Amino acid sequence: MKVIGFTGNYGKEESLPQAYLMADSSILYTGRPFFVPDFARQFVAVPSIVVRMGRLGKFVAPKFAHRYWDAFTAAFTVRAVDSDDKRLTGLDRAFDGAAIVGDWIPVTDIADAVHELVEFKVSDHVAAKCCLADMQHPLAELIAVVSIRCSIKMGDLLFTGDAAQGHALTPGDHLTACIGGRQVLDVKVRL
Repeated sequence: MKVIGFTGNYGKEESLPQAYLMADSSILYTGRPFFVPDFARQFVAVPSIVVRMGRLGKFVAPKFAHRYWDAFTAAFTVRAVDSDDKRLTGLDRAFDGAAIVGDWIPVTDIADAVHELVEFKVSDHVAAKCCLADMQHPLAELIAVVSIRCSIKMGDLLFTGDAAQGHALTPGDHLTACIGGRQVLDVKVRL
């Protein structure tokens, strides 16, 4: 399984956002606590919508991309930053537990998954509200770009972009997310 993510994509960038890869050990599912690591001074949680690939594909044309994902959820990627709020180079999001992923909602359970509102909260403060339709570069384009470089396989995760600015994590924070009013993510931050 691959975990592929994009930065930005919910702002006003003109070019395709940068891609990053994460190990499968980066995935932390809802219900488990996120333990703040000690290898950086600060960690920032960035909300994102994630889609799960449901079939094998290579060189997927954008007009067929909707056939390749079968579920979606809310997530937070956690990135390490230094004291000047700059990213640590290279592996800033590639550590164990850095991809906090909610419960999956099958696309077949929702009439219009692309327009379904996703609400992210950090300790009861709304961090972001968005949907897949809000992306500057549509999901079909992201799937096509990824499938040119590597085969898409069942179970691969695609983080569609940073839905908002990051929130500095402190022990005691509570990360939650709802899709269409249904809670899909609930994670406590611990030391």
